Formats: sequence, C-alpha cells, structure tokens
Amino acid sequence: MHNLEDAKKWIGIAERDYAVSVTLHKLHRPLPVEIICFHCQQSVEKSLKAILAYNNADIPKTHDIRLLNELCEKFINESIIDSRVAETISDFAVVTRYVEDNRDFTEDTGDFALKQAREILGKAKEVLNLPQSIETENPDDDGKE
Repeated sequence: MHNLEDAKKWIGIAERDYAVSVTLHKLHRPLPVEIICFHCQQSVEKSLKAILAYNNADIPKTHDIRLLNELCEKFINESIIDSRVAETISDFAVVTRYVEDNRDFTEDTGDFALKQAREILGKAKEVLNLPQSIETENPDDDGKE
C-alpha cells in the first residue's frame, strides 16, 4: 500500500525550498548563489524522500543525494538523477555553509542548481502522479512569449 499523504508532505517542503531559490534568483542582487544552491539541494533531497515515503520505505537522515537516488531506484526501476550530478548537488548541503568552500560559486552554479532542482521535483511529481505546478516552472520564464 502506498502512502500518498506523507509523499505530498515531502513534496510540499521540496516545493517551498525550490520556491525560495527561485525568489532569491529573481529578486536578490548580488545573487546569493550559496543560499540558492543550499535550498536547491534541500528541494532535491525532499523530492527523493517523497518517493521513499510513498513506498513506505525507511527514510534515512542523510543529505547524500546519490544514496537517496539509489534507494528510490529500488521502487521505480530508474534513476531520477545522474550520479555525477547527485554528487555535486549533495555537496551543496555542506559546502554552501562555509565561506572557504563556496568561493568558486558563480551565477552559473546557481543556474545549474535551479535547473536540477526543477527537473528532479518535476520527476518526483511525475512518479507520484501529482500535478506539475508553477513551482516547477523555469525561474527565468516570465510567462511572456
């Protein structure tokens, strides 16, 4: 039996972390890349934990995206995130908090993190058969064509 209610709670948290990143990206200059990357990592982490919750799996207290992805693969028979990307995103949970570790972060780093968080959140919602919403839209898309 699946646990959609718990999965939705995890997705809600993932959406909020992603929304914080998008808001910072749109409104704050200079761009707080390390904060954007941290919240994107949190969004990816919670998205993967939503899949585990849905499947009534034990949810480890970890920031290791690669491990969470491997645990999810047991239930959905596919990888949600590339292992190299997972490793990079995992690092954002810690290195973003220390000045000496995030000196090389650029706007491109922030853009990369946003793209990954958006894609993983969208994939998790797809796996859970949840509707896509504005939270997973591209932060650079102003709705104009």
